[in-house]
Amino acid sequence: MENIFVVKIGGSVLSLKDKLFDFQEAQRIKEFFNSVDSNLKFVLITGGGNISREYQQLLKDNNYPEYDQHYIGTVACNMNAVMLRSVFGNLAEDKILGLGDLNSDSPIKFNKRFLIAGAGQPGPSSDWDATWLAKRLGAKQIVTLKDIDAVYSEDPDKNPNAKRLSKVDWDEYLGIIGNPEKHTPGANLPVDPIAARLAKENGITFYVVSGMDFENLKNLLTGNAFIGTEIN
Repeated sequence: MENIFVVKIGGSVLSLKDKLFDFQEAQRIKEFFNSVDSNLKFVLITGGGNISREYQQLLKDNNYPEYDQHYIGTVACNMNAVMLRSVFGNLAEDKILGLGDLNSDSPIKFNKRFLIAGAGQPGPSSDWDATWLAKRLGAKQIVTLKDIDAVYSEDPDKNPNAKRLSKVDWDEYLGIIGNPEKHTPGANLPVDPIAARLAKENGITFYVVSGMDFENLKNLLTGNAFIGTEIN
Protein backbone atom coordinates (compact mmCIF):
# COMPACT_ATOMS: atom_id res chain seq x y z
CA MET A 1 0.00 0.00 0.00
CA GLU A 2 1.24 3.48 -0.85
CA ASN A 3 2.15 5.76 2.02
CA ILE A 4 -0.75 8.19 1.82
CA PHE A 5 -1.67 10.85 4.37
CA VAL A 6 -5.17 12.31 4.51
CA VAL A 7 -4.79 15.93 5.61
CA LYS A 8 -7.83 18.02 6.53
CA ILE A 9 -7.05 21.70 5.96
CA GLY A 10 -9.55 23.61 8.05
CA GLY A 11 -11.47 26.30 6.26
CA SER A 12 -10.38 28.64 9.05
CA VAL A 13 -6.82 28.32 7.68
CA LEU A 14 -7.73 29.23 4.08
CA SER A 15 -10.88 31.35 4.32
CA LEU A 16 -10.55 34.05 6.97
CA LYS A 17 -12.79 36.86 8.15
CA ASP A 18 -10.89 39.53 6.23
CA LYS A 19 -10.49 37.65 2.92
CA LEU A 20 -12.37 35.09 0.84
CA PHE A 21 -9.29 32.96 0.18
CA ASP A 22 -5.75 33.36 1.52
CA PHE A 23 -3.46 32.77 -1.48
CA GLN A 24 -0.34 33.45 0.58
CA GLU A 25 -1.25 30.73 3.07
CA ALA A 26 -2.20 28.34 0.25
CA GLN A 27 1.21 28.92 -1.36
CA ARG A 28 2.88 28.23 1.98
CA ILE A 29 0.93 24.96 2.26
CA LYS A 30 2.00 23.98 -1.24
CA GLU A 31 5.68 24.70 -0.60
CA PHE A 32 5.66 22.84 2.70
CA PHE A 33 4.02 19.64 1.50
CA ASN A 34 6.09 19.61 -1.68
CA SER A 35 9.23 19.75 0.50
CA VAL A 36 8.24 16.72 2.58
CA ASP A 37 9.59 13.23 1.75
CA SER A 38 8.88 12.66 -1.96
CA ASN A 39 7.82 9.06 -1.23
CA LEU A 40 4.71 10.36 0.53
CA LYS A 41 1.44 11.14 -1.25
CA PHE A 42 -1.24 13.40 0.14
CA VAL A 43 -4.99 13.80 -0.11
CA LEU A 44 -5.64 17.40 0.97
CA ILE A 45 -9.28 18.03 1.86
CA THR A 46 -10.54 21.57 2.45
CA GLY A 47 -13.10 22.95 4.83
CA GLY A 48 -15.51 25.80 4.16
CA GLY A 49 -14.19 28.46 6.53
CA ASN A 50 -15.58 31.96 6.80
CA ILE A 51 -17.09 32.04 3.32
CA SER A 52 -19.21 29.05 4.32
CA ARG A 53 -20.34 30.59 7.60
CA GLU A 54 -21.20 33.92 5.94
CA TYR A 55 -23.50 32.25 3.41
CA GLN A 56 -24.97 29.94 6.02
CA GLN A 57 -25.80 32.93 8.22
CA LEU A 58 -27.54 34.64 5.29
CA LEU A 59 -29.76 31.60 4.83
CA LYS A 60 -30.39 31.31 8.56
CA ASP A 61 -31.26 35.01 8.90
CA ASN A 62 -33.78 34.64 6.09
CA ASN A 63 -35.36 31.53 7.64
CA TYR A 64 -34.20 29.00 5.06
CA PRO A 65 -34.01 25.39 6.26
CA GLU A 66 -30.98 23.66 7.77
CA TYR A 67 -30.59 21.48 4.68
CA ASP A 68 -29.88 24.59 2.58
CA GLN A 69 -27.36 25.76 5.16
CA HIS A 70 -25.60 22.40 4.91
CA TYR A 71 -25.77 22.55 1.10
CA ILE A 72 -24.04 25.92 0.86
CA GLY A 73 -21.36 24.63 3.24
CA THR A 74 -20.74 21.75 0.84
CA VAL A 75 -20.38 24.17 -2.07
CA ALA A 76 -17.98 26.38 -0.08
CA CYS A 77 -15.71 23.41 0.71
CA ASN A 78 -15.52 22.55 -2.98
CA MET A 79 -14.85 26.18 -3.91
CA ASN A 80 -11.89 26.23 -1.53
CA ALA A 81 -10.71 22.91 -3.00
CA VAL A 82 -10.76 24.33 -6.53
CA MET A 83 -8.83 27.40 -5.35
CA LEU A 84 -6.21 25.26 -3.59
CA ARG A 85 -5.88 22.99 -6.63
CA SER A 86 -5.22 26.09 -8.73
CA VAL A 87 -2.36 27.04 -6.39
CA PHE A 88 -0.87 23.53 -6.56
CA GLY A 89 -1.06 23.59 -10.36
CA ASN A 90 0.67 20.66 -12.10
CA LEU A 91 1.67 19.09 -8.78
CA ALA A 92 -1.94 18.02 -8.19
CA GLU A 93 -4.48 15.99 -10.13
CA ASP A 94 -6.42 18.15 -12.58
CA LYS A 95 -9.80 17.46 -11.01
CA ILE A 96 -10.77 17.81 -7.37
CA LEU A 97 -12.55 14.96 -5.62
CA GLY A 98 -15.95 16.26 -4.56
CA LEU A 99 -19.70 15.72 -4.58
CA GLY A 100 -20.64 12.33 -6.11
CA ASP A 101 -17.02 11.38 -6.79
CA LEU A 102 -16.18 11.71 -3.12
CA ASN A 103 -19.15 9.64 -1.94
CA SER A 104 -18.47 6.74 -4.30
CA ASP A 105 -17.34 3.35 -2.97
CA SER A 106 -14.95 2.83 -5.90
CA PRO A 107 -11.18 2.72 -5.26
CA ILE A 108 -9.36 6.05 -5.27
CA LYS A 109 -6.39 6.19 -7.61
CA PHE A 110 -4.17 9.15 -8.34
CA ASN A 111 -0.83 9.35 -10.10
CA LYS A 112 0.47 12.71 -8.91
CA ARG A 113 1.66 13.38 -5.37
CA PHE A 114 -1.39 15.46 -4.49
CA LEU A 115 -5.13 14.96 -4.78
CA ILE A 116 -7.28 17.88 -3.62
CA ALA A 117 -10.73 17.10 -2.26
CA GLY A 118 -13.75 19.12 -1.19
CA ALA A 119 -17.07 17.89 0.21
CA GLY A 120 -19.42 15.13 -0.84
CA GLN A 121 -22.95 15.93 0.23
CA PRO A 122 -25.01 18.29 2.40
CA GLY A 123 -25.16 17.22 6.04
CA PRO A 124 -21.78 15.91 7.15
CA SER A 125 -18.86 18.26 7.66
CA SER A 126 -15.55 18.03 5.82
CA ASP A 127 -14.29 16.09 8.87
CA TRP A 128 -16.67 13.31 7.86
CA ASP A 129 -15.52 13.55 4.24
CA ALA A 130 -11.90 13.19 5.36
CA THR A 131 -12.81 10.16 7.47
CA TRP A 132 -14.76 8.59 4.61
CA LEU A 133 -11.82 9.12 2.26
CA ALA A 134 -9.44 7.56 4.79
CA LYS A 135 -11.76 4.56 5.04
CA ARG A 136 -11.81 4.18 1.24
CA LEU A 137 -8.02 4.48 1.07
CA GLY A 138 -7.43 2.10 3.97
CA ALA A 139 -5.62 4.92 5.78
CA LYS A 140 -5.69 4.88 9.56
CA GLN A 141 -4.45 8.40 10.28
CA ILE A 142 -5.89 11.83 9.52
CA VAL A 143 -4.09 15.09 10.23
CA THR A 144 -6.42 18.04 10.71
CA LEU A 145 -4.97 21.55 10.54
CA LYS A 146 -6.97 24.03 12.59
CA ASP A 147 -6.83 27.56 13.95
CA ILE A 148 -6.29 25.94 17.38
CA ASP A 149 -3.25 23.88 18.36
CA ALA A 150 -4.97 20.97 20.13
CA VAL A 151 -8.09 19.67 21.84
CA TYR A 152 -8.65 21.26 25.25
CA SER A 153 -10.53 20.08 28.32
CA GLU A 154 -12.90 23.03 27.81
CA ASP A 155 -13.30 25.80 25.27
CA PRO A 156 -10.10 27.86 25.81
CA ASP A 157 -11.86 30.99 24.54
CA LYS A 158 -14.28 30.70 27.46
CA ASN A 159 -11.91 29.31 30.07
CA PRO A 160 -8.26 30.44 29.87
CA ASN A 161 -7.37 27.71 32.39
CA ALA A 162 -8.53 24.90 30.08
CA LYS A 163 -5.92 22.15 29.75
CA ARG A 164 -4.37 21.16 26.45
CA LEU A 165 -4.78 17.41 25.99
CA SER A 166 -2.07 15.40 24.24
CA LYS A 167 -4.13 12.22 23.86
CA VAL A 168 -7.79 11.26 24.32
CA ASP A 169 -9.98 8.42 23.13
CA TRP A 170 -13.10 8.98 21.05
CA ASP A 171 -15.51 8.55 23.97
CA GLU A 172 -13.60 11.12 26.02
CA TYR A 173 -13.55 13.51 23.07
CA LEU A 174 -17.30 13.20 22.49
CA GLY A 175 -17.86 13.94 26.18
CA ILE A 176 -15.74 17.10 25.96
CA ILE A 177 -17.82 18.50 23.07
CA GLY A 178 -21.11 17.58 24.78
CA ASN A 179 -21.81 14.38 22.81
CA PRO A 180 -24.13 15.99 20.22
CA GLU A 181 -26.12 13.62 18.03
CA LYS A 182 -25.68 15.61 14.82
CA HIS A 183 -23.43 18.13 13.13
CA THR A 184 -24.73 21.71 13.27
CA PRO A 185 -24.09 23.84 10.16
CA GLY A 186 -21.17 26.19 10.78
CA ALA A 187 -20.13 24.49 14.02
CA ASN A 188 -16.39 24.92 14.61
CA LEU A 189 -15.30 21.84 16.58
CA PRO A 190 -11.92 20.07 16.41
CA VAL A 191 -13.71 17.05 14.89
CA ASP A 192 -17.44 16.96 14.23
CA PRO A 193 -19.41 14.30 16.19
CA ILE A 194 -20.54 12.32 13.13
CA ALA A 195 -16.96 12.05 11.85
CA ALA A 196 -15.80 11.15 15.35
CA ARG A 197 -18.17 8.18 15.49
CA LEU A 198 -17.20 7.02 11.98
CA ALA A 199 -13.52 7.25 12.92
CA LYS A 200 -14.14 5.29 16.12
CA GLU A 201 -15.98 2.54 14.19
CA ASN A 202 -13.11 2.18 11.72
CA GLY A 203 -10.11 2.51 14.03
CA ILE A 204 -9.01 5.82 12.50
CA THR A 205 -6.84 8.23 14.47
CA PHE A 206 -7.15 12.02 14.18
CA TYR A 207 -4.26 14.35 14.95
CA VAL A 208 -5.40 17.89 15.75
CA VAL A 209 -2.59 20.42 15.26
CA SER A 210 -2.18 24.09 14.38
CA GLY A 211 -2.40 24.91 10.70
CA MET A 212 0.04 27.77 11.20
CA ASP A 213 3.01 25.88 12.71
CA PHE A 214 4.61 23.94 9.87
CA GLU A 215 7.70 22.95 11.85
CA ASN A 216 5.39 21.23 14.33
CA LEU A 217 3.50 19.58 11.46
CA LYS A 218 6.79 18.30 10.05
CA ASN A 219 7.56 16.75 13.43
CA LEU A 220 4.23 14.92 13.34
CA LEU A 221 4.65 13.65 9.77
CA THR A 222 8.18 12.43 10.49
CA GLY A 223 7.26 10.63 13.71
CA ASN A 224 8.82 13.12 16.13
CA ALA A 225 7.35 14.78 19.21
CA PHE A 226 4.72 17.39 18.34
CA ILE A 227 2.28 19.80 19.95
CA GLY A 228 -1.29 18.72 19.39
CA THR A 229 -3.81 16.04 20.27
CA GLU A 230 -4.03 12.40 19.20
CA ILE A 231 -7.62 11.09 19.23
CA ASN A 232 -8.19 7.38 18.76
